[in-house]
Amino acid sequence: MSLHIGQNPIGLAAYSFPWRCGFAGAGSDRVCARPYDAHALLELASYYNMATVEIPVDIIRDQSDIGLAEFRRRADSLGINIVVDGAVIDQAMLTALLPKAAILGAKVVRVMLSGMLEGARATFPGGWDAHLARQIAVLKASRTLAEHHDIVIAPENHQDLDSHDLIRMCDEVGGRHIGVTLDAVNPLAVAEEPIAFARALGSRIVNVHLKDYTIHLTSEGYRLVRCALGHGVLDVPALFAVLAEVAPRATCNIELAAINARHIRVWTPEWWHGYPRPYSPATLQPLLAYLAQHVSSAAVDWRTPWEQGADAVSLGAYEESQCAQSVVYLRSLMPHHTGGR
Repeated sequence: MSLHIGQNPIGLAAYSFPWRCGFAGAGSDRVCARPYDAHALLELASYYNMATVEIPVDIIRDQSDIGLAEFRRRADSLGINIVVDGAVIDQAMLTALLPKAAILGAKVVRVMLSGMLEGARATFPGGWDAHLARQIAVLKASRTLAEHHDIVIAPENHQDLDSHDLIRMCDEVGGRHIGVTLDAVNPLAVAEEPIAFARALGSRIVNVHLKDYTIHLTSEGYRLVRCALGHGVLDVPALFAVLAEVAPRATCNIELAAINARHIRVWTPEWWHGYPRPYSPATLQPLLAYLAQHVSSAAVDWRTPWEQGADAVSLGAYEESQCAQSVVYLRSLMPHHTGGR
């Protein structure tokens, strides 16, 4: 039987391996010389007995309709479902992507509403609220196509959207074919506590990115640095308890994220200009308590191997070992766990 925690199927996302998949360092001499493609990730997911794999279409070798159908058949033969990983949306992108996702048999397409990171909404050209309204309009215009293919479009909180944005998005688009890809620890990038964030979204969650961070204070805020699941700040059992209650069938994909730290500058007044709602000490208390509980020692070197200029062998080992450790940790949460890979 494939890996599940409760009823939630566990899978593997390509962005657990930003270097190994050729995303990090693209166009430079640090890019991986022999990157994973979708087929390699599918086999790795099978090795770990995963239920799903989350991949961008453009890393499938043959992206013709025939090639996509062949990839789906291979996934079906392994008992693995596909979640399609999309980029920042616009109308043309969704019009092209949803039919491809349908050929792959995907029921969820994860997308982004912006490429902005680190919660830096105040710097967004033209203002964040105006951008959000435009992207909600794109989602509304794509609703009929999503319904036709029976696919849920699931934007991610990609260090840009807060819980209020995601609730507004789902409510304004309406219907059963809009949902949320919950990045489990990215709420920290918009000054929210992760478990409360998940609970606020509730049944809107259809897909989850499982990752973990360590937290390192700075004079401007804090850095978030990737680590294996169970080695950082996320209360993973508490997350699954919430999912069991509000989103028991949401796919949950290991997605260990960027190999460079994210700097969340919450101590700078300018950062808050992107968050027009009034914030009081009571509002921020959950975040401050979370930081007090989880912040790493100042003596710890927060830099990842990528940021330290590590060689290709070290970078590959870094990503692969964190994935393996994460699988072992998730298996330890399963009832009647008996070990194994």
